[in-house]
Amino acid sequence: MQKMLPIMLITTLALSGLVSCDKKDSITDNNDDNNNSDVVELSGNISQNTTWTANKSYLMIGQTFVDSGVTLTIEAGTTIKSQADDGNGLAPALVIKRGAKIMATGTAAAPITFTSNLPAAELPQRGTWGGLIILGKAPINQAGGQSFVEGLVGVPFGGNNADDNSGVLTYVRIWFGGRSIGQDNEINGLTLGGVGRGTTIEHIEVAWNLDDGIEFFGGTVDIKYCSILFVGDDAFDTDLGYTGRGQFLFAMVGSDDGNRGFEMDNDGHNMDATPRSKPQFMNVTMVGSGAGAAADNDQLIRLREGTSADFRNMVLVNSKEYGVNITNQASLDLIGNDLNFSSNNFVYNCPSGQFKGDLGLTAQNVDPQLTAVNDHETGGVIDPRPASGSPALTAGETLPNDGFFTQVAYSGAFSDNIWFKDYSILKDMGRLPSN
Repeated sequence: MQKMLPIMLITTLALSGLVSCDKKDSITDNNDDNNNSDVVELSGNISQNTTWTANKSYLMIGQTFVDSGVTLTIEAGTTIKSQADDGNGLAPALVIKRGAKIMATGTAAAPITFTSNLPAAELPQRGTWGGLIILGKAPINQAGGQSFVEGLVGVPFGGNNADDNSGVLTYVRIWFGGRSIGQDNEINGLTLGGVGRGTTIEHIEVAWNLDDGIEFFGGTVDIKYCSILFVGDDAFDTDLGYTGRGQFLFAMVGSDDGNRGFEMDNDGHNMDATPRSKPQFMNVTMVGSGAGAAADNDQLIRLREGTSADFRNMVLVNSKEYGVNITNQASLDLIGNDLNFSSNNFVYNCPSGQFKGDLGLTAQNVDPQLTAVNDHETGGVIDPRPASGSPALTAGETLPNDGFFTQVAYSGAFSDNIWFKDYSILKDMGRLPSN
């Protein structure tokens, strides 16, 4: 049986910083024989510093915005569930506006989880709520130095501060999202628009999202230890002048749905727009859907529209067609100059070839001997570590000495440790090895 808390108590909680939403604040008390906890319903604008605590349950019933100048703190172990839509056919999403901060600091033992409110028996499935959107003041390559989030009216991102700080996101899980937040606008699990390198993003998992896992619209933010599992589109997508760095990244493309591991663009309207997209991604393990999969995908990496890039210590296996495809002359002209794909990278078991066309690139066509990566959305154990004796364990090359990258002896995202083992959805599903 549910009952509403007195209005005076709701007001007290709002003033204490637990919740501050301009459109609607609602706290209900769920009482049964086994549970006595508050449910905080979220929708509208958070206009003062607010903390979400692990001893409460949170339910997004509408799109929720953290206003500029405001900090949202989320305690380790907190779970935020979401309805499928706000009553008007649009999915709830959490939006950190430009100038706001999110301080979501989970731990491996107590991660922060964004997920669906559907019963467990109906999961996993894609597109059951919106997603998490973080916007900052770092450079993007659009006219006037800013752009707007599709599907959200008057919510800009971009600026001129490469060191902009939108907060901290560590040990955060984003599951089952991707539902439309605007007309025909399916959303990514984690959207980063103009986010600066002062922001910390580490140990993130996006699983079963309907659109991309993580998409970067410009900005300079760096990421480490990110796993993307079985999303409906691309695992990592970069656009609009993104110049950040990433290390220890893992992606598995679904066999029943999914597109590419990396899809990278500069700007389709002006392929030479500056700042030019130049992601630097090192120590990546990427597993494709495999030949004959139903998923609508073709390459593990697609570079186009004037993007540059730097890829080292990569392990790419089991594509549906090609390993790597680079299109548009603006990107092709950068090969060997500002676009680097190390010949030491592994590109293996790609039925149509390592590269689509003669790109002048080479890679190791050698089995990196990943332990167990043949199952996808359904199946048995997934273990992306190289087996003992794998050539990937000793193939690591020198990485930029810039204070961000960790120099390791191996290629790929793993050596002997599955770094997401304690907080991954695969653990909850019993699909990780016991050792």
